[in-house]
Amino acid sequence: MLGIIGHAAIDIIRRGGSIVRKSPGGAPTYCSFYLKQLGIEPLPITLVGNDFNEYITEYRVRGGIVTDRIRVLNECSSTSYEITYYDTTRRLRLLARCRDFSIDDLHDLPDTVTVNPIAREVNLDALWYVRKNVEFMGVDLQGFTRVFDENNYVSTRINIEDLTKIIEYADVIKASVDDVSISEFNALANKYSGKVVVLTMGAYGSLLLYKGHKLRVSTDSIVNVRDPTGAGDVLTCSLTYMLSRGGEDLEWSFIFSNAVAVAKIMGEGPYGIINNDTLKEITDKLFSRLIKT
Repeated sequence: MLGIIGHAAIDIIRRGGSIVRKSPGGAPTYCSFYLKQLGIEPLPITLVGNDFNEYITEYRVRGGIVTDRIRVLNECSSTSYEITYYDTTRRLRLLARCRDFSIDDLHDLPDTVTVNPIAREVNLDALWYVRKNVEFMGVDLQGFTRVFDENNYVSTRINIEDLTKIIEYADVIKASVDDVSISEFNALANKYSGKVVVLTMGAYGSLLLYKGHKLRVSTDSIVNVRDPTGAGDVLTCSLTYMLSRGGEDLEWSFIFSNAVAVAKIMGEGPYGIINNDTLKEITDKLFSRLIKT
């Protein structure tokens, strides 16, 4: 079982000036819907408002996902983002935010978890509590680095002291080029060479560093991109789960996790279907592009 900690969200997706879709989002949604299709049992551990109730039914009926740890609160609305896509970029605006996680929300954790906040809802004390109560933990940096301007548009800011603690706590750390620069990423990976550190670069694929070894793969033009939202979440969750099992090969786990992320972008929102034949085809293509140094 894989626990997925972070806010589930209500995403409003725009392309140009038009709303394309309103649907559930956040790592508890994307990881649960896609990994469940691969035989991985997800446990979304999240906080939402009453406005999320209609989507909880979709979790159960459409996804076959356990919803016991989706906590519905009366005191806040669900975290919500307006996500506007342009040709090669996107812009995020925070519309609503549920409350922070407390220690009381983090009881009875499974052995393996990912912590994927989206709006700074997991503080360092909560992260340390998770670390002490699980055997293996992956962390996505995005929700720790996001800051919001006076109009609630998102940018990123890194607190080096906080970042150091996050990396020390985690077994797998995923960042994107929106969170850190490549030079910052290389410096962190060199300093913490015993950690599996991954940088995602959109269509340019991703880079993994571990104990002086570097793996890089390009995902550009493998499939037609329908919806990239959630691909980074799916990669973090997949890689964390694979590596938590102990016997999995690092290269295979890296390629497989990228393949799942690529398969996700073929589907709209959390509702895409992962076909095993398609996943194998993507995996084979990615292995042919793998660069090892």
